[in-house]
Order: sequence, then structure tokens, then C-alpha cells
Amino acid sequence: MTAASDASPLIVVDTDVWLDLYLPNRAGRDDARRFVERAIACGASLLYTVQTANDVFARVSINAKRWVREGKGEIDESYARAIKGLAWDCVASMRELGTAVGADDSDLWLAQKYRELHDDFEDDLILAACTRVSADYLVTNDAKLLRHAPVAALTPSDVCVLLAP
Repeated sequence: MTAASDASPLIVVDTDVWLDLYLPNRAGRDDARRFVERAIACGASLLYTVQTANDVFARVSINAKRWVREGKGEIDESYARAIKGLAWDCVASMRELGTAVGADDSDLWLAQKYRELHDDFEDDLILAACTRVSADYLVTNDAKLLRHAPVAALTPSDVCVLLAP
């Protein structure tokens, strides 16, 4: 690993990267998979906000419902249960791969301060999480967030280079 210190890096993973990992039709899927595999291999700690887990659950559900409707036309009770199970499985996978970052009112205060830097509430909560845990890196595909993060922000493919042996 070529990171600045010998300690395992703390990496906050943005919602878009988790969605790339779990949704097969997203362009960043291969990069997200390589990033997670590389981060685990080098002992990095992957972190995410509880809000990110909620967003992943909702977006996986929405996408799966759309796929079923496009292929079948309707969602019966068994499909609805399967879709909910899939969303729960994605959150369980996040928990296996990483750790949720706690939050309290101070995160909302800080997110509001980050509003001047980057006016996107969800992203501002992720930036607050980066500050809370003194993250070494933020991994995202969000071009605007890459420019505005107060911590080193990299794409999944860039962090793979950084974490290379």
C-alpha cells in the first residue's frame, strides 16, 4: 500500500459507489467491485452513513421493482417479498464489508456548514461523517463532490491505484 501511513486507511464510501456495487446495470459496477476487493485486501476500513444504507435499500428496491414491471408487468406478493429481501441482503452485505458511522445533531450542524461548500444535503452528511471519523479518503463518483470534499476524495479506480501493493 502506498498510503501515507502504515495504519489501515479509513475510507468513507459514498452512496453511488455502493449502488454501483449492487445494481448490475450501472456503469461503475466493475470499478466498484475492484475497489472493494482491493480495499479489503489491504485491510482498509470501509465506512458508510446510516443514511447511505437507507438510500441503498430504497434505490435497490426501486430498481428491482422497475425490472420486474418491465419483464412481468406487475409485482405480486412473492415478487414484493423477494425485492424486499434483496434490499435487505444489500444492507447486510454493506454491514459485512464495512461499518456504519454514527451520527447525532453535530453532524446536522456540520452538514449545514458544508452547505456553503457543497449544497447537497445527502453529500453534506457524508462529508460530516468524513470529519467525524477523520477519514483518510472519501470514495465517490460524484464529480462535484470530488471537487468540494474537505478530505482526499477519489474515484473507485483512483483509490485502487493508491492502495496498490
